Amino acid sequence: MKTRVSIVKCATYDINEVQAAAEKAFELLGGLAAFIKSGEKVLLKPNILSSRPPEHGVNTHLEVIRACARLVKKLGAIPVIGDNPGGSITARQAYEGSGLLDMAKEEGLECLEARDVKIVHDMPIASYFFECDKIISIPKMKTHSLMTLTGAVKNMYGAVTGLNKSQLHKKFPRPDDFAGALAIVFEAVKPSLVLMDGILAMQGNGPASGDLRDVGLLIAGEDSVAVDSVFSGLIGIEPLSVFTVKEAAKRGLGEADLRNIEIAGENFEQSKIQGFKLPASTLLLSIPAPVARLVTALIKFGPRIKEDLCEKCMICARTCPVAAITINDKISRIDRNKCIRCMCCHEVCPYNAVELRRNNLARLFGL
Repeated sequence: MKTRVSIVKCATYDINEVQAAAEKAFELLGGLAAFIKSGEKVLLKPNILSSRPPEHGVNTHLEVIRACARLVKKLGAIPVIGDNPGGSITARQAYEGSGLLDMAKEEGLECLEARDVKIVHDMPIASYFFECDKIISIPKMKTHSLMTLTGAVKNMYGAVTGLNKSQLHKKFPRPDDFAGALAIVFEAVKPSLVLMDGILAMQGNGPASGDLRDVGLLIAGEDSVAVDSVFSGLIGIEPLSVFTVKEAAKRGLGEADLRNIEIAGENFEQSKIQGFKLPASTLLLSIPAPVARLVTALIKFGPRIKEDLCEKCMICARTCPVAAITINDKISRIDRNKCIRCMCCHEVCPYNAVELRRNNLARLFGL
């Protein structure tokens, strides 16, 4: 039996339109009641990367979270919201700055903060992920400068608390190794259901400073790997070229073969997103394999701070797992000899002051 993933059009973030589209996306999977029962405590896990407002397109949009919460409450279940943002900001700061806390108050929802952790294979995971009956993952459709895409599988990395994320980047600096860590976390807190916010997506150098693009889709499924595979297919890349998809599929955590995924709702081919831009650091995927093997070692990418945009907030410096960043009244600089290219600084900067630097050979290949 094929894994089912639904694709539903949703052009705006008007709450009525979003709720109707979300309900339809779940109905195409058999209905939300097939996954959630009355009285259950349901953790809604959005992607709240930072304290930036909805119009920046960095976080899962508030109205998608609101729609999900209302549909869960409609079944008599109890929705709560939880995430642990990257970098040095606290969950509370991210909830407040993003507007999530205000929305939650309007809807009578609790925003959870990590008080205790459970260690799973050396990964410190917020204990509240194990204290709910079900989890609904609500990722954002975005690119990622280190992992190519950030979707349903990587969204569960938000279960890891605070600066522990940065330390795991230090422990697993290579994208393929880091994907293994992500898969461990994903398996530990595997969600029952996914609703991906692809109404306004981020392309280019995501997950925080890419270009916004109107896509107008919600994608839902029980299988997070299949949802990410459909996302990959829609933008024209092979699902198994995405590190998180490949690693999770290898571990038997979901379906990555589009031939084994049944699409419900919108036509897959007609929904394809033409010209979706990938991060500069991962466009090596477009180079023929024999050529890529010869030049990969010589093509260099790395973060650089744009002095004119730096607000000296110190978030990147506190986040850097190898203390490679110096910020003072005179300079804002990344030590290239210390830098492990984890892109944490690029991910957490709220002012888009960290750009991806590339050498001349990278430019020669159009990267």
